[in-house]
Amino acid sequence: MIKALLPDYILEQSVLSEPAVALKVDDKKQLSCLIPFVSTKFPLPTFKRVIHRNGVCLLLVCKLSQIPFEVYNSTVIAPEAADYLTSFISECTGSCLPENLVIVSVPSRLPMTVAQKNSCSWPVSFHPDKELERKICGTNFSEVEKSTVIQSITELLKKTDETSKNYVHVYDPKSCRKIETASTDTGSILGHATMVVIDKIAKTQCKTKAISSTYSCKDHHASFNGFCKRKADNSNECHAAKRLKTDDLEDDYLCTGFDIYLAIEPCVMCSMALVHSRIRKVFFGRTRSDFGGLTGTKLQEIKALNHSFEVYQVILSGEDRT
Repeated sequence: MIKALLPDYILEQSVLSEPAVALKVDDKKQLSCLIPFVSTKFPLPTFKRVIHRNGVCLLLVCKLSQIPFEVYNSTVIAPEAADYLTSFISECTGSCLPENLVIVSVPSRLPMTVAQKNSCSWPVSFHPDKELERKICGTNFSEVEKSTVIQSITELLKKTDETSKNYVHVYDPKSCRKIETASTDTGSILGHATMVVIDKIAKTQCKTKAISSTYSCKDHHASFNGFCKRKADNSNECHAAKRLKTDDLEDDYLCTGFDIYLAIEPCVMCSMALVHSRIRKVFFGRTRSDFGGLTGTKLQEIKALNHSFEVYQVILSGEDRT
């Protein structure tokens, strides 16, 4: 099973509610005046303003938190708040009785999923994120993709069990091939498998760019010194150097657009390295009992970081579960 690791606020089945004030409207002709009047004073753009409940027309006026009075009871409108609202509504309708104001529950935040939207006690504007729904249901991968992911993690876990090292490989989904592989370097304190594989990719990119820049530099000096004929002679070498750039490395920074597969969840340090390397997706088999960067610290959920990636745990038969 390929399980997407999503934030708790997305996986929650319901959204917390908060109290709001609604107005019972007897004369529906007043709605054309009331809706823009109330919306200007108390903007709630994502909420449906008018609903019919038990044969009563209710106009959502505002959340209790929007009233400039301290409210101590969320089930009864305080006299000061009632006077304030009736006076305000009377400016539009001419009169408003306090008994026409009722407390209702509204979502404290916008729903993120269909399940959360269905739990809302007051209708809100909602457009489902189809990709997110597929991640929750586990249907965002094709059968071929699932097979590739599960096979990769199975192979890595087998090597880990045999050597007690963490094994990883970086995969390019565009060309459908492995870019680099690595395992834990026990001879270095920073020799974590993730750090090692990123370092390998960085060195490969540096060599490629160095070869290309060497020929570009020769071309530049040849042209500068006026030896235009020599430039034509070196053109074949220049093109050969450019071809040394692989499609997946050209004009990309480190692991941009790549996926990484790990036998064991990366630590906090390695997870941060994945952020800096611009990895696209992370797949791992087993969780860490300490310093887990994805299930413990949940680095991928920190919005202050300038890059984020998708995280999936591949749960095989007999393996641990998050």
